[in-house]
Formats: sequence, C-alpha cells, structure tokens
Amino acid sequence: MSSAAASSASSAFFLALASASPGGGRRRAWVGSPPFHAGASLKFPFWAPPPPPPRAPRDASVVRAEPEAGGTEAPPERSGDAARAPRARRRTVSCGRRLCACARSVMDRGFIHFLKPKFNFVRAQQVRRDHVQPVGRYVSGTGNAARGGAVAGGETKSAVAAPPLSIVKFPPPGYGTIILPSGDGDVAPGTVVLPAMKPPLQSPATDFVPPVSTSKTPDTEGNVGFAEKRPAEVDVEAAPPPAPAVQEAAWDFNTYIGFDEPGEAKGDAGASADEAGSFENYENNDPGPLAGENVMNVIVVAAECSPWCKTGMDITLLNIIGGLGDVVGALPKALARRGHRVMVVVPRYGDYAEAFDMGIRKYYKAAGQDLEVNYFHAFIDGVDFVFIDAPLFRHRQDDIYGGNRQEIMKRMILFCKVAVEVPWHVPCGGVCYGDGNLVFIANDWHTALLPVYLKAYYRDNGIMQYTRSVLVIHNIAHQGRGPVDEFPYMDLPEHYLQHFELYDPVGGEHANIFAAGLKMADRVITVSRGYLWELKTVEGGWGLHDIIRSNDWKINGIVNGIDHKEWNPEVDVHLRSDGYTNYSLQTLDAGKRQCKAALQRELGLEVRDDVPLLGFIGRLDGQKGVDIIGDAMPWIAGQDVQLVMLGTGRADLERMLQHFEREHHSKVRGWVGFSVPMAHRITAGADVLVMPSRFEPCGLNQLYAMAYGTVPVVHAVGGLRDTVAPFDPFAGAGLGWTFDRAEANKLIDALGHCLDTYRKYPESWRGIQERGMSQDLSWDHAAELYEEVLVKAKYQW
Repeated sequence: MSSAAASSASSAFFLALASASPGGGRRRAWVGSPPFHAGASLKFPFWAPPPPPPRAPRDASVVRAEPEAGGTEAPPERSGDAARAPRARRRTVSCGRRLCACARSVMDRGFIHFLKPKFNFVRAQQVRRDHVQPVGRYVSGTGNAARGGAVAGGETKSAVAAPPLSIVKFPPPGYGTIILPSGDGDVAPGTVVLPAMKPPLQSPATDFVPPVSTSKTPDTEGNVGFAEKRPAEVDVEAAPPPAPAVQEAAWDFNTYIGFDEPGEAKGDAGASADEAGSFENYENNDPGPLAGENVMNVIVVAAECSPWCKTGMDITLLNIIGGLGDVVGALPKALARRGHRVMVVVPRYGDYAEAFDMGIRKYYKAAGQDLEVNYFHAFIDGVDFVFIDAPLFRHRQDDIYGGNRQEIMKRMILFCKVAVEVPWHVPCGGVCYGDGNLVFIANDWHTALLPVYLKAYYRDNGIMQYTRSVLVIHNIAHQGRGPVDEFPYMDLPEHYLQHFELYDPVGGEHANIFAAGLKMADRVITVSRGYLWELKTVEGGWGLHDIIRSNDWKINGIVNGIDHKEWNPEVDVHLRSDGYTNYSLQTLDAGKRQCKAALQRELGLEVRDDVPLLGFIGRLDGQKGVDIIGDAMPWIAGQDVQLVMLGTGRADLERMLQHFEREHHSKVRGWVGFSVPMAHRITAGADVLVMPSRFEPCGLNQLYAMAYGTVPVVHAVGGLRDTVAPFDPFAGAGLGWTFDRAEANKLIDALGHCLDTYRKYPESWRGIQERGMSQDLSWDHAAELYEEVLVKAKYQW
C-alpha cells in the first residue's frame, strides 16, 4: 500500500484514540523512551488479521491482544512476573482491553502492551483516575520523570502502536546504539523508526516483539530467545548486536540510579533499611533519634525540681533519698536524649539566675480570685524549664508545702490550670509546643488535677483531642484530701464531683484529689513494681486500693534511675577535697579505703580499715524506720563496728541520734541536720548502708550506694525489694541483704550475716561490690521504659 495511505491510516488511528478518552479530553500517548522527534516517519501498512492461532505461550515481557472470530476481543496474556505484580500493575492489562474496544470502530487491529518484567521503567498503561506509583526501592515520581519512565510527574502515559513488522530493541546502558534506520530517506515500508536514545533517558534491556501469527511453542527465556527461535516469522531489518545470555545480570539497577549499595546491606538488611527510613537517611547513614517514630512533645509538671527546690529541709531530704525533685530534674534530660522535645513546668519559688522573664502575662482564676501569672524560661541540657511566677508561689523557697490546707489547695489549683495551657502560650525557642502529639507527665497529688482539667475543660469540648496525660505515683500516702464542701473551689462541672467523692475508714466521706487524677489519667506509673503490688493491698493502698485494682490495666511500675553526672564516684565533686578521692570499679579497693579513712577523720572516729563502717541517710520519721535502728542499738554497739547517721525530722528522733552519739561516742556519730556533701561522702566511705524503711515506693539511696560499691541492707518493701537482690553465697549472686519484717530482730539477723561475710569472705564481698557497680542504673534505661508507657497513652482512645 502507498505511503500516503499508511500515513492516513495512522492519523485516523490516533484521532480515534483521542476521541475515545474519558470526558472528551485529549489523551497523550507515551512510551518509556524519548518521544518521536519531528521528521521521523510513521509508516503503518494495512494489515488483515489472520485466523486466530492457538494461544501463544506466556512471555516475560510481551502481552498480546488479538481479535477473535466474531469480533470479540481475546484477553491479553500475562507473564509470570506480571501475574505476581501488585494490583495496580495488573490492572493495566484490563485498561488495554478497554482501549482496544474504543479503537475497534476505526481499525480492527491488535494492540501491544509493554509490561515491565523486572524493573518498572517501560509500562503500557491506560490513563487512570488515580496515577500508578512506580515500583522500585528508591524510585519516586520525580525521578521516574527524569528517566523517561511510564509515570512521570504524576501523569499517566500509555504506549499504543500499530503492529509493525520489525523487532524493536532497547539495549541496556553500555550496549552500543539501536540498530534501526535513523534517516528519513531509506526507511523500509512497515518499519517504525525511533530516534537514538539520549542519556540519561535509557531503558532496561527488554526486547519488544510485535504480534505476529505464530503457532504455540514451548515457553522461552525472555524475548531474546523468542526472537531467535522464530526468525522466519518476522522480517528483521538489521541484525541486532550479540547480547549476553541473561541481559538483566549485565544491567545494574543501583548504577542506573547513581547509588552503589554496599554488599553487606543487600538482602534482608536492604529491606530493613527501606522500612526504617527514606533514601536520604539511608545514604547519609543517619540513625535518627533513639525514640524513632515515637518522638513526641513531653511536658513534665511537678511541684519541685532539682536543683532549684533543694534548699528547704524537707525538699533536700526528699531529693537525696529518692524523692520527687530528683526525678523531675533527671528524667526529662534522659527523655530529651532520646529525641523528644521536653519541657518541665514548676512553680517559681525564688529568684533563679538561670531563668529569664519571657514577658508573657496571663490571668487565671483560683478559688474565686483573679491572679496574674508570669512565665520564666531556661534551656538546660536540651530541656525547656518553665517557671510559673505568681504571688501564691513567691517567697516559699524554704517551705513550698507550708500553710494550711486551703492555701495549699489554692496554689495547686492555680498551678494545674496554668500548666495545662503552657503549650499554647509559651514559645520556647520561638515555637510553642502546641497540643498535637503531646503528653503531660503529672507527679503526685500536687498535680493530680491536671488530668481532670484536661478532660473537663478541653477534651470534653473537642479541644486537645490528641493530648494525653500520665500520672506518676511517688508516694500515695499524701492524697490532697478535703471536705466535699470545698469541691466548688476547683471550678469543675458538678457531675465531676463523683470522681472526687471517697469514703474510707480513715478519712470518712471526703473529696480526694488523687482519686480523681487516677481515674482521669490515660496512664499511671508507680516508681517500682513492688510498690504497685503493695498499692493493691488494704495496708499499702491508703484507702485507694480499690481504685488501683480497678485501674490495674493502665498502671505500670518503673524503677527510677540515678543521675550519673551527680552520683558517680568517678566524677563526684564532693570527693575532690579533704582527703577524699574519686574512684572507679578498677580502683575500688584503694579509692574506697581512702574515702573511708577521710570520713573517719572528718567525723572524729578512729581511723581503722578493718572495722565495718555502717551508714544511714534519710528523714527522721516513722516511714524511714530510724526507730528500728534505735531498737537494735544495744546489739550494734556491742559489735566491733562504727555507725554514722545523717538526717533531720521529728524532734524526738533527732534527740535520739544525739543521745546515741553521747552514749557511744567512740562508735556512733549522729549528724542532726543535712549536708549534701556529707551525704555523698557517707555513701562513698561507708561499707554498709542500712535502710530499714517501713515502706519505700522506690528509694534512690540504695541505688547510689551500689553505684559507689557500698553494700545495702534493706527491708524488702517496694522499690527496695525490686532493686536489692538477696546475696546467694552458693550461686555467687545477689547485691546485698534483705529482711522481711520491719522489726529490730530481723534487722539484727540481716546485719549479722552481712558483717560475717565482710570479715570472713572478702572474695564474696568484693563480688557483691562489683555486681552492684556494674549495673545500668542510669536514667537512660528508665527513660526508655517511660517512653513505652507514653506511646501506649498516645494511641489510647
């Protein structure tokens, strides 16, 4: 047929495709190689379909659709790889069938669908409503456009061509040029002429065979083998260059995209890298934050924080023996090291040199009084410290829990109202935290109203829906009890009174702030697993045991950590003078001996290395069990030991310490009062730390002691039971000695075994010290456990 007729047929063919597009829009036809340049001729001879042949074998890359007898269309065959391809890839076959139906009115012809056998660079695809994303490990839509892929810039393109009578080969990179006529003058009839490909627009090594009338043959290995086995059925214009047996092996995908993946990163490791992050992170080898995808905004709210709230007598003792202030000072820094954005909100009791006024003024109502609130800010160790300044908090540095019950409650109501809105009003670093991906960590009853206000004021009204609250129980003995008549001062809806009402034999009918906070919090944490078990008992729950039991599903026990910057014998600043020395596990013997001698000299005791030196540090009250030591004093004084006690509290217990020092002056020292340097020096110089606490939610002093190579003797309650494993001489395990009842005879029995091991079995004693100093007692480990609870709260609805 003449060339003019062929050109007319091809023009009519493409006009039919344009008219058949959905919505009357114009459809563009593309292939995975450069578009036809101006001047290239398209010569399609008229072609009459032969009788329908038997179904051709499935091929790796050629899918054929031929009209069957009677005008019905035969479904195209899918290759083995295409059958296993994702759903979006498989749907392109059905799209091709619809395209054939649209063009049947113009010319009764078959269509070729070019399917990608392994790499997704050349695909025949009908225009779809939702574009098909390219398939590949590090392939994006933009990158595919640069390479001339089937999907470029989110636009779907399809390859449609009339069946020519020659083989068109797209060689892989580095395989010479395309063996096709490139000039317009000597183009054989029935040949599609494509311009030479320009880098970097290269296609993978795939042979495209036009549909020809063939008989059924066995399956072949790729299109190259198919063309070699059927040479007589096609008119080859020019012989292609020799190709390797397996062309895919000669074509490197990583080289194609400009990325050389190390050998050890392939296989499962490569798949893991794909899941872990983007291509940019993989290329830069950036591990990202320790928290990974669980990074959140965390706001820790507490009534005290170390080191600012430490000058008061009670607060200092709480921090040294494992109280709230030390936790609030150390936990946020550990969370920040894991990648979270962390803020600490505390009242401003005094003038803190590190904090500066942010110039923000807000007004809040507390117990019927409008109060002005100012915000001060300090950024230390990756943590934002925000101090709430208000008249109710000023000048209470030495007595932050002082005043009558109404005054204390008024301060805590104001503090919780202000804290819950801090993420909106305080632009730390120029940017507010906001209420998305946010978790509050409230501590003890002083901030137990925060979960209640968060729910009553905001979440019940559709605000702060993605904000969660976690309440930490440090000491359930203090609960914020008060008469039910004082409930209106809390400015809450009337129906919230049911969450506060509580009756128990001790308090009778009363309003309990801690009870409401436990109910409203998304998650609850206690400072040890042993303490959590005790809270479920009538004796240990202090009237809240039923609430603890009913909310057991959301409570976790996590032991506190210690701050290794402050409590570490290698860097302890209080051991650098007065004859003391820093030491480590490697220098334990010499360092411990020197610190012991320096402590004996400082306190006026006889300097003896062979005598066991016992120590006690804590509040002088019934909880810490110092009176149990008093009951055991006759036995202790009869042993060849020395005893040093440091603390303050009840007046009668203070007089008891002074009496023991006068009565046993050569063996006993009682320091009434408190000294932070002396607490560090006793921990370093003593051989044994005695902790006969009647109850101990967590306790940090036993952790400090083990970090310094001092062996603890403790009452097995709460956190003491969790952290001090009893010594087993047969297994060579254990960290100290425990006794199961808070009685003097039990303490004497445990001390007797301890002193016997110290004198007779030095190797076992050294093993106990080494095991204690080798533990991971840092806050980094505790912060990881806290993070797990925060994630549970985040996804809890």
